[in-house]
Order: sequence, then C-alpha cells, then structure tokens
Amino acid sequence: MDDIVRNKEIEYTKENAKIEFKKGNYPLAKIILETLWNNSNKDDAYLLYYYGQVLRKEKESITFIEICRGLNSNKKIMSNRWIASTLCWCLYDAYIRNYSIEDKDGFNDFIKRAEYIENNCTQMNAEEHYKTPYVLTIRKVVKAYNDKASRKFKEIIKWLSCLDPDKLSEEVFNFQDETGKDRELASPKEFYYYNMAKALEKTEKYEPCIAICEAAFKQIKKFHYRNDVWLKARMFYCKCMLEEDLESAIAEYKALAYKENYWFMYHKLALICWRNNKVPEALLYASKAFIGRFEHEKMVNLMLDTALLWQATGNNANAKLFFQASAYYRERQGWSSLEELEYAVSILEIDVEEKPNIREIKRISNDYIDTIEGKPERFNGKINNILPHGGAGFIKPKDGVSNVYFNMNDVVEKRVLKKDDIVEYEISKGKDGKIRAVKIAQRS
Repeated sequence: MDDIVRNKEIEYTKENAKIEFKKGNYPLAKIILETLWNNSNKDDAYLLYYYGQVLRKEKESITFIEICRGLNSNKKIMSNRWIASTLCWCLYDAYIRNYSIEDKDGFNDFIKRAEYIENNCTQMNAEEHYKTPYVLTIRKVVKAYNDKASRKFKEIIKWLSCLDPDKLSEEVFNFQDETGKDRELASPKEFYYYNMAKALEKTEKYEPCIAICEAAFKQIKKFHYRNDVWLKARMFYCKCMLEEDLESAIAEYKALAYKENYWFMYHKLALICWRNNKVPEALLYASKAFIGRFEHEKMVNLMLDTALLWQATGNNANAKLFFQASAYYRERQGWSSLEELEYAVSILEIDVEEKPNIREIKRISNDYIDTIEGKPERFNGKINNILPHGGAGFIKPKDGVSNVYFNMNDVVEKRVLKKDDIVEYEISKGKDGKIRAVKIAQRS
C-alpha cells in the first residue's frame, strides 16, 4: 500500500515502470503503466508489452486479453511478436493451465484458445522452452484428450505432431508428494514419446509406433512411471500385428508379459494368438490374465473374449460363466452391451443382475493353465510368524531352512491364517526377484 501511495512522487515513464518491475514492485509498476496506456494513442507496442507483463504478475491476465480483444483490428500492434507472446501466456494462465475435463461445456473453447497459442507462438529450443507456452499448451491438450471418456487418439497425434522432439527438454520436475517423499515428473521429451507411441498403436499405425519406441530408447536416459515397460510392450505388440516374424514377435511379447505379469498384457497376447488361429494358446494367456490382480470393471472385454474362446473350444458351460461376468460388469457401469454379448445373454438365458462367481472364474483359469503347462509343484509348511498389521507373514517350509514370505491375499478360500497353521502352497518369484508363497491352502 505504501508503494501505491508513493506513486505521486514518481514520474510516470516507461523507464520508471521498468525499474519498479525489476524491483518486484508490481502494484506500482502496474499503476504507472495503466496510466500511461490509458492516456496514450493505444499504438505503442513496447508500452503494451510491459503492461501485459505486469498484469500477468498481478494475476490479471484476463485484463490483458480484453485489451487485446479491443485492439483486434490494429494489425500493427497485434502482429508484434512480443505482444502475441504475452497474449499467448495470458491465455495459457487464464484458460489452459487449470482447465479440467469436468468442464465439458468449455472443451471447445479450451481447444480454440489452445489453437490460437499453437498458431501464434513457437517451440523454443530445450534450454529456452520456458519462454513461450507452446509446449505446455500442447501437453495440456494431450492430457485433456487422455482424460476424456472417448479418447481421440487421432487428435492426440495431430497435436503431438506440432512438436519437434529434438527440441524438447529432458529436464524433470522435482517435487514432494503428500507424504514428503521426493518425486520426479517425466520430462517433456519422455511425455512426447510415451503418448505418441500409445496414440499410434491405438490407431493401428504399427510401423510408426515401432520407430517412435526405438527413438525413445535411444534418447531417453531415465524413464519414469515404468514408461520403458509400456513402450516395450507397445513395440512388441506392434511387431506381432505386422506378422513379419510372428513367432519371434510373440516370443518377445510373451517373455515381457510373463516377467511383468499384468493382466492386460496377457489379454493382448491372447488376442494376437486368436487372430492367428492359435486358440489353445489364446485361451492359455486369457486364463493367465485372471489369476493375478483381479480388476473387475476393467476386464469386461477380457471376460467377453475369454467366453468366446471357451465357446470356440465347445465348452459352453465355461463360456456362459464368462459371458455372465462381462454382462454383469457392463450393466453395473451403465455401458451398452455389444451385439455378440447381447446374443449370448439371450440364447444362454443369462441373468445380468446376478453377481459373478469370481472364485470359480479363477479356478477354471487355473485348471486350464495346469492342463496346458503342467501342474506346478506344491510345498508343505507351517505359519511361523504373522506380521503386526496381520496382512502378511512367513511360512516355515517342512523341507527347507529359509522362511518364505506370504500375503493373506494369496490364501485361497479367503481364510485368515494364524501362527502354527499347517499350509500347502506354491512358489512364485516377484518382479523384484524375491520368492513368495502363493495359492496357499490350509491343511488340517
């Protein structure tokens, strides 16, 4: 407030406004520039530029936007690159930075403003990326399209194609999460490669997707959020779809799926095999998808595909169970049914309101895996220790020295085990390379 009062003692000139701006005295700089602008002929681009800069600092970007809107017919002013750059930053501040996809009615305006920014400023080199909102705006648009229920991957490709990946920064943003742990956000370059690869795969542009993934591995030194795994998965999948060396491509993807053990990787592997008339293998990988982490609502298409695979083998009883699960979860989420699912529901007289028997789905899947791959060896032991939180513990093997870690989630029939209980179990190696007990059953 003292600075504003003192403005009467300062000569109102652009030079003094610039001095106050550099000192961080934005309120006083704003008063000087506002007065100069209002008393001017509205044709001094240099004055308007500094006025726009101070309005941004004072979080009044919309004021500058309104001023520029009134000058829209003044080509001399509006064609000035510094004015255009400041206007782009103000548009980013006011309408792009904090846009949320929940504002469904405002999406078209959001895109129009983003298009203005893309058309009126340029992508700077990596070390100067912060000088324009070009890259930030495109990233925000891509995130918005990713957040939409019906993702438009062709639009994502169009926007990402506006970027030159060689100019993108590899600098990561460091922050602390809510627990105080240090975290890193992926760099603009990593963001570009991950999202471009995903969009190319989804639009069935397999060769360009492979090229993008290969370029990413050559250029990105450090990946975040397991982006290296997702890029590898997309690259292997695309190779399978090109069918140039199908057996090698499937073997590559299979090795990755077995290592990572994500259900959606098994699902894609099943679809690849099915596409190539390898029905037993397709059903094996579909079955493997059900024995890991079970994500009911996300698995509706997997359930339908597995039902169709069981139907192809002539096992209508198993097919009905998977058809019913797919229909139930689609109905629960308010999704419309696919024609083939509606037909199965009608012919098999399926009650879509009956909750699926997930335990039976897992049993069927396990039995088929055992039939194809052979039943894994089972071991005997005794619960040696339960950890304080009660969700895990250790088993003392009957024949062995080292205790084996287990999690209560891996106990069949959902029983809660106690110390000294006798159990039977299988051994699995986690992604971290550590051994753990799975498919644990209590024995009397």
